[in-house]
Amino acid sequence: MSGKIYRFFLICTVLHISFVLVAPAATAVKWDALQRLDSLAERCEALADTKEVTGLRQLINPLKKAMVAVAADPVPAGAKAPDQVTILQADLKNLTEVLSDPDHQTDADLVALLAGIHPVVENLMEVAGMPHVHANDDPAAKPTQEIRP
Repeated sequence: MSGKIYRFFLICTVLHISFVLVAPAATAVKWDALQRLDSLAERCEALADTKEVTGLRQLINPLKKAMVAVAADPVPAGAKAPDQVTILQADLKNLTEVLSDPDHQTDADLVALLAGIHPVVENLMEVAGMPHVHANDDPAAKPTQEIRP
């Protein structure tokens, strides 16, 4: 009986090893423009939380450029939910149009608008199949390059 058990475990082990070696590794989608936008959107969210309107106004142009870049990019290969990616890209494009004339927006409207961009970016990262980790979320994560206005 012990010989049968031994062979069973040996076969299971071989099958497991061959599955691990043959199975495709799950890789996260890489989207550099979205990573840059995420960094900016996180900064906007933090400034909006403290109502630092001057800092928010300084980030508008780099933020709009990053939003336009992500909205214009093709859906990345391997995206988890490509249709949702396309919808959220359109949302980013619409938000960019709303930001076309920030000088004519009240401080309160601007704070609310810019605070809402990071959640959209988080959702976009999720449906694209990207991890959403910031340097301050994970002590082992590499700090992201700071983008200055």
